[in-house]
This record gives sequence, structure tokens and C-alpha cells, in this order.
Amino acid sequence: MPNVFSTPEIEQFIEDGYLLLREAFPPEVAASVRARLWTELELDPEQPSGWTRPMIHIKKSFTDPPFALAWTDRTRAAFDDLLGAERYRMPTSLGWFPITFPGFESPPWKPPVEGWHVDGIQFHHHVFSRDQGLLPIVILSDLGPGDGGTAIDLGSHKITARILADAEPDGLDVYELCRRVATHPVARALEVTGQAGDIALLHPFMRHTQSPNTGRSVRFICNPCISLHGHMDLKRTNPRDYSPVELAIVRALAN
Repeated sequence: MPNVFSTPEIEQFIEDGYLLLREAFPPEVAASVRARLWTELELDPEQPSGWTRPMIHIKKSFTDPPFALAWTDRTRAAFDDLLGAERYRMPTSLGWFPITFPGFESPPWKPPVEGWHVDGIQFHHHVFSRDQGLLPIVILSDLGPGDGGTAIDLGSHKITARILADAEPDGLDVYELCRRVATHPVARALEVTGQAGDIALLHPFMRHTQSPNTGRSVRFICNPCISLHGHMDLKRTNPRDYSPVELAIVRALAN
């Protein structure tokens, strides 16, 4: 039985490639992380006149508190639900941080036209890759509609799965993978929303892109990579042994 998510929610993840883990960690931890990141930015949260760029990417990871406090028992249990217990490497740090500022895009929010991609510049892609088993988006500031939440294409993980399966045994580099995925139009664009302390959990094959911040507050997130101890097994003897991440791929290839 799942630890955190209900059976219908697991089925939703298999179909859509997305679930929101609410209250993954305390909002006070998120506030402390934001305070540290403002120091890294060398900007004043009370002085918008200093916000001169639409996005600043802090390309660092931090292992000390408050960052490490975002990884809670609840988050681990959710990872167990989607990846299988002891099949993944539990992160100990938070990073990197694409921070977007308001005032550069006017509402209403619209799905982006450009920038859609599948993550994984650091490895060669196979349909069974161990390098990225799950893509979490750690929400560090409240994200309402239009506040710059990541845009995702629901169900696009199935497209990626079929493209990668057709490319075996050689696999694809990330640029060719994204080029082939881009031949399929974005069909079900969704703007990720949530509260500080939530974590959006995406299938690693999900197509997504940076979203314009048409709101009034600065958006803080990070998207670490959750890797696996071993390759995904898409031919398990007992179907009950499939993780939901694996099962989503298996079903995509069967249809």
C-alpha cells in the first residue's frame, strides 16, 4: 500500500506524470531558505528597484540547515511511493535555484511557446536510465496562478518513453531527445502552483519549461535530480514490483 498517496493519486501520476506533495516540509524552513538566498543574491526583498533581471540562477547546492531540513520523512515516504523503497538515492542538499522576478511580463499568464525540454544534460538517455528517476520541484515561495510556476505538459512523459524506446540500444543525447519530443505539439500545458513547503513530483520524462512570472512576488524554487541505485527494470517478472515511474513507461510502450 502507498505511504502518502492514495491509489487514485498513484494512477493519476502514471497517467499524467505529475503529483503535488502538499506540506512536504514546514513553511518556516522555506522562509529560512529564502532568507539565505536573498543573501546570496545580494538583493533586498523590500527594494524592488534592485530587481533588474527577470531571472537569476543560483548555481549552487547547500547541505547545511535550513536547506537539508527540506528533506523530511514525509518526502522520503512519497519517493518510496513513486520509486520503490531503497531504489533511489535520497538527496542531502538543495540546489540549483532559478529565481524569477515580477515586473517583466504582464498578465494574464499564457503557456510558454519556447524552451520546452526534458531534463538530463549530464547523462546519455535510455528508456531505462538510472541517472534521473524523479524530477521534484521544491516550492520555496507561495505560487498562485501567474506567479511563475514551472509549465509542464501533462502526459508528455509517454511521448518521451516511446521516443527513447525506439532509439535503443544506442539511446539519445539530451539535445536530440528534446528535438524529437518537440515534433509533438504541447497538448496539456499546466502551470505548477502550490504553497511554500510543497513539492511537485514529475516523471523524469516530463516535458517542461520556465514559466513567465506575471505576478507580484519573487518566485523561489529548486529542482534537484533524484537518481536511482540501478537501472529501471521494465521487464519485471511480477508486475506488482513495478514502481509507478516504471509502470508509466511500461504502459506507454504497450499503447
